[in-house]
Formats: sequence, C-alpha cells, structure tokens
Amino acid sequence: MKIQNIIGPAAIALMLIACQSNSQKPETPVQPSQIQAAESHTSIPDFKMNDTDGNEISALKEAAKHKITVIDFWASWCGPCLREMPALVSTYDKYKDKGLGIIGVSLDKDSTSWKEAVKRLDMKWVQVSDLQGWDNAAAKMFGVQSIPFTVIIDSEGKLIDAGLRGGELEMRIAGLLKENVEEIPKIGTGHR
Repeated sequence: MKIQNIIGPAAIALMLIACQSNSQKPETPVQPSQIQAAESHTSIPDFKMNDTDGNEISALKEAAKHKITVIDFWASWCGPCLREMPALVSTYDKYKDKGLGIIGVSLDKDSTSWKEAVKRLDMKWVQVSDLQGWDNAAAKMFGVQSIPFTVIIDSEGKLIDAGLRGGELEMRIAGLLKENVEEIPKIGTGHR
C-alpha cells in the first residue's frame, strides 16, 4: 500500500476531530482536565477582550446577565468549529430566553475573517477576540489545546463543566436550566 493512501485519510481524520494548537505546552497552569475535576465553587478569573464593534467586554460581567454561560472557543478557519456552529446556534435560540448566554472567544488573527464568520454563521451572542490566534489570553488561561472547546459557568463565574460539544452540550444546558445552578455539587460530566 502506498504511503499516500495512508497519510491522506489520517490527515483528514485529524482535521475532523478538532483544530489543535501547534504548541506543545500551554503557558498557563489551568488545564481542561483540571477544570473538569474542580469543585463548583471555583470561579474563573475575569478576562476582558474586545467584541466585533471594538467594545471591551468583561466575561464575568457578561456571565452575570445569565443563569448559565457557555464560553465557546472557536475560529473562522477551524473546520470542526464551523460544522458544530449550526447546532450551537440552534441551542442558543432554544435556550436564550431561559437563561443561556454564550461568549464566543475567537482564536482568529484576522479581524475581517472573524467578523464575516460571525455574520455568515448567524452567531447572535457576544463575540470577543484579542486577534492573537493560539496566543489568545483566555485560551491560554484555560489551557485550550484544541477547538472547538467549551466551558460552562454560572452567573457568578463558577465553573460547572467543560469540554462538551454537540448533543452533550445541549443536554447539559437543558438540565442546568431546569435546576437551580447553585445546587449543582460538582462539574465534570464532560468527557473531553
């Protein structure tokens, strides 16, 4: 069997799973696995970035407006992110009036590509970026190694869950919005 017959499908399979950072080691002590193992009383540090209009947005101030908030790490150049976005748009439309907020954190470097993707994909929630790509301050803070990647927090910025995508994410959101978020004992039902 020719090596090209093996390499091509393997490369495609990797691209379908997630877009990954080229860096070997994040420069932050917080790792997604640590997020999943944390107690629900652990709050995220605030981060601030500009939205698509250039206004500075505080993640914790935005989260305070909602019962729960999903922080969604993505990029306009990430195929898996783009494929998952219609499901996230649907989830947002279904639960936004029940207390769901989303903060999209783009790992783009190009402002035009980022803004065009937000518009094209009909993302009606808050979108922020520092346009630093994989050096995005929030992505480094959370130790994000691949995207799409999500973190769920409550209105006080307390960690609830991380690493959920697609149907798992929607089911977790549905369950959280039916419960009192403050009574959730631990995070970590995510498998990523």
